[in-house]
Amino acid sequence: MAYVKAVPYEEAKGQIKEVYDELLQAPPGVIGNVYAASSLRPHLLKTLWVHNRCVMESDSGVSPAERQMIATVVSAINKCQY
Repeated sequence: MAYVKAVPYEEAKGQIKEVYDELLQAPPGVIGNVYAASSLRPHLLKTLWVHNRCVMESDSGVSPAERQMIATVVSAINKCQY
């Protein structure tokens, strides 16, 4: 697996720290690798987090459990490691 430099929480400032804090407050309460990998580009990190919330929390008629199942299947098809 490739190594991607990331900003650790302890060193996060500004927009990175804001998004990290939001991630820690939302279930499951961790900073996922996909977000940490985007931390060197704060505007991308923020966009990714906002997009994820829109997809996973919008009123669409698809339950949260169904959304997670879809995400899991897509990740499996794409051979995602996490």
